[in-house]
Amino acid sequence: MNKIAIKYGLLLLASFVGLFLLMHEVIQIRNYNLRILNGFAHIGLLYMAIRRYRRENPDTVNNYVSGVVTGMYASIIGVLPFTAFVMFYLIGDDTFMNYIQDTIPIGKYFNPFTASLFVFTEGIAVSLIGSYIAVRIIDMNFEQNHSEIPTEYAE
Repeated sequence: MNKIAIKYGLLLLASFVGLFLLMHEVIQIRNYNLRILNGFAHIGLLYMAIRRYRRENPDTVNNYVSGVVTGMYASIIGVLPFTAFVMFYLIGDDTFMNYIQDTIPIGKYFNPFTASLFVFTEGIAVSLIGSYIAVRIIDMNFEQNHSEIPTEYAE
């Protein structure tokens, strides 16, 4: 599980940072709705990590805890460093931090640390919910694809 979680966690981190920098370069960093792209990358990579774990450990099918733990472990590896990246970015970019403070209702309470804490909380919440849903879908598909044919029907 560790190798799988580390691999997919680092891919998750790379996708978060890469998308962030891409949005910065194409001057879309202030388009708050584009974080849905992070969500697709997040859920997609979680799904791939859990699916690989299930394929390598078929005895864990229907044990949703092991699948969710795999997804959460990969997510922590990806989300925690991204949170630090966001915090340091906001420390360095006062203009963007001021924009955030001016455009959200609780902006006066925001600083780089609290803003990155929101990023962390959102990432962990998406990870927990997404991992659980992915585990259920993967287990359902695994059972359908690996169901044994009853002996009276086998040729």
